Parts: sequence; structure tokens; C-alpha cells
Amino acid sequence: MVVLLIICLILGDYLLDQTRMAHRLSVYGVNVSGMTVENAAQKLERVFGKTELAFVENGEELYRTTFQEAGFTLDGEALREELASVQSSMLSERGMIEKKKNIEIEYTVATDEELLSEALSAEHFTVELERTESSDAYMEYDSEAGEFVIVSSWQGNVIDEENLRSVVEETLSESLEEGLFQDSVTVRIDVNSYQTVSVTENSEELTEKLEQLNQSLTNYKNTSIIYDFGSETEILDSDTICSWLEITDDGVEMDTSMIWTYIDELSEKYNTKYNTRYFTTTAGDTVTISNNEYGYWIDKDAEYVQLCEDLESGTQVEREPVYSDSGLSRKGTDDLCGSYIEVSLDKQHLWLYKDYVLVTETDIVSGKPEEERETLQGAFSIAYKASPYTLSSDYYGYETDVTYWMPFANGQGLHDATWRSSFGGTRYITNGSHGCINLPLTAAATIYNTITAGYPIIIYSRD
Repeated sequence: MVVLLIICLILGDYLLDQTRMAHRLSVYGVNVSGMTVENAAQKLERVFGKTELAFVENGEELYRTTFQEAGFTLDGEALREELASVQSSMLSERGMIEKKKNIEIEYTVATDEELLSEALSAEHFTVELERTESSDAYMEYDSEAGEFVIVSSWQGNVIDEENLRSVVEETLSESLEEGLFQDSVTVRIDVNSYQTVSVTENSEELTEKLEQLNQSLTNYKNTSIIYDFGSETEILDSDTICSWLEITDDGVEMDTSMIWTYIDELSEKYNTKYNTRYFTTTAGDTVTISNNEYGYWIDKDAEYVQLCEDLESGTQVEREPVYSDSGLSRKGTDDLCGSYIEVSLDKQHLWLYKDYVLVTETDIVSGKPEEERETLQGAFSIAYKASPYTLSSDYYGYETDVTYWMPFANGQGLHDATWRSSFGGTRYITNGSHGCINLPLTAAATIYNTITAGYPIIIYSRD
């Protein structure tokens, strides 16, 4: 019976060993001898979870937790499969007296994101040390230096959870290389855990922008524009240009309203077309010309485009304004410059001046003073010259050849009228033209050979 009992004990122990870990077996230094796979797995998970995780900054411990509280655990399913494999492989090696063994196995660390996020929240890292946020390098305008400068980046010490997480994961990885189970793992909080500086003072993009803005400032400071108004000029100097600048820390722009104001002022001062004209006659009287179709008119939109381009040139620019209409010549606000044709309808007389010198004068016959036949009054320019020319009108039913034709407005013009034996006086009242100014042949020739297209003509009446 004793022998039978011994045999039963040996057999029972053998059968029991088929479901348990080997005797005198440790995993990464943790004794799992004779345990079931489940018990061994639970013990290993428990030991791993109790590992302390200490956070140290500047040599001072701020906070301590455990792997389990931080959401780090061993993957249970993978752990049990590995332990079962170890248990099975060691069955054939067992004897009455087993040697002590410490083995290493494959494992996987799982992470509970919610627990990890809680463990790394800012409230755990509050210390007496004042924390300052990091700031990127940026540009600002230095008014004393008169240029843009780069303000250096600042590396603060406010903890960034994502960066800290990376540090923790890297520390854990390094720790596990030394062994699966340790009493404590220290995470050192340093610059790698803080808010990241994205833009430094060495940023190529920032440096390029700085150079561009300072170059723009230099260009504006070196730019001046001289407007040519004949013998007079209007200077837009660099001081005025710089006063239009809107400078912020992000850049430099022109105050477009100031540009438009300047163009408006130029136009107000130097536009001569369409404005009421006060003309001094040969007799010394001043007549008011309301129908003023001669002179200079600045194209504001085109001038704005050209001025904006010139302002960035960094050079001295000399030019005329951009005109939509222009006269023959000008001296500041004087757009006749002593060269014009003067016609008095009430005196039925014409004077031709060139460079302030009277070239010729002559009696004329103007349009009959009735609707659709009277000569237009106002200031005009000679559109072109033609010699010879055929005058015709389907409305009035005539076709007449003339030697000299110089039109100025609405089909009206200057021309010779060889069919007339006399000019001047009051004959225009009963025998006037259809609006044209009739001239003696000799006078028409002199005028034709003296003027060019664009020559101004002033037609008025004192009646």
C-alpha cells in the first residue's frame, strides 16, 4: 500500500505538471514556478502594472504614478499564448530534480489612450516654477532703425502633451531594453517635452520676407517722380511717398487713398479740357468759354496703375501724366502757349497766332445764325488737314471742291471759299455758311501751312 501511494503521488504530480509552469522557473526575474498559465500571466501583469513612473524636471520630481495608472499594460492574450508555448516546450525537459531557470519571452505593451492622456494632463505638472509659452520668431518694424528686423524665437517651458507623450514612449522603450520589470522608470522633462518653436530666426522663409520688405522700403525711399507739364514740373518727392506708407509688423503697403487723392489734386490743378475757359481776346477782353473741348485730361485709372508701378521702381522717374486727351503743347496750366486760332463771330474775324506772334488775320463768313447752321462756339482742336477736299452734304444737297480743309467739330471746319467775293461784315446773317468758317484762299493757304493737327481754335461771340 505504501508503494501504491507513492506511485499515485508521483503520477498525480506528473499529471499536474502537464498543466503548470516548470518548477524553479522565472520570467524576467519573476518567479512563476509551478503556476498555471493563467496565474503566471496575472502575476506578470500585476508586477508590470505596479512599476512606478516618475517625472523629473530640473532635478525635481514633479509627479509619480504607475504603469497601470498611466495606461500601460501587457497584452494579456499575447502573454498567455507565449506562456502556454513555454509551458508546453518544457514538458520534455522535466525531471525529478529541475534546474533553476530564468527566461525571457516575447511580449507586447498595450496603451489605454484615455488613461495615458489623463496621466499626462497639465494639472500633474504644476510647480512653483513660472511657465512661459514658446513663441516663434517674427518680424517687426523698428521705427528707430527705419527697417524691419527679426525678433528671435523664445523657447518656453509650457509642457506640450503630445511632445511629453513622445518622451514617455521613448523612455519606456529604452527602459524595456534593459528589462521588462523594474521598480521605477524616470521620465526626464526637458525641452523635448515643451511647446515646440516652429519658426526660428534662421528660417529661410522669414529671412527672404525680411529682405523683400526692406528692399521695398528702400525702393520707396529712393523713388521720386517728376511730372512734366511743359515748362513747369510737379515733384512727388520721397518724403511724401514715404508718408503714404502703411507699415505694420507683417509688411508694408501703400495707402491707396493717398495715391488717389494726389491724382485728384493733379487733375484739379492741371486738367484744362472740359473746364470753363477764360480767354483773353486780341482786343483785350475776357470771354467765358463753356463748351471747352480742347486741352489736357488726365486718365485717372491709367495714371493710378502707372504711378503704383513707378513708386516701386526705386529710381527717379520723369514723365508726363497719363492723358486720355491732350492738347498741342502746354506750359503748366496754359495749354495754348501763344499758338492758337481765334475766331470772333460777332466781328466776323479770325486771327492766327504762333508762339505769341500774329501770323495772319482775315475777315470770315461763318454759319448762318439759325438752327443747324450756326457755327459752334467753344474751344476745339483741328482734327486733321486735307488738301484738296470735297465738301458734301446729302441733307443740304451740295458737293463742293475746296483747296484747304481743316475740320474742328461736328463736320464744321475752316476752308477756302473762292465762290465768295467778299468776307466779313454782316453778310453771314443772310448768306452765312452751313456752319463752316469760310476764308479767302490766300488766308486759308497761310493757315493751312502754319498749323498742324491738334492746333487749338477758340470761337466766341460777344453778342
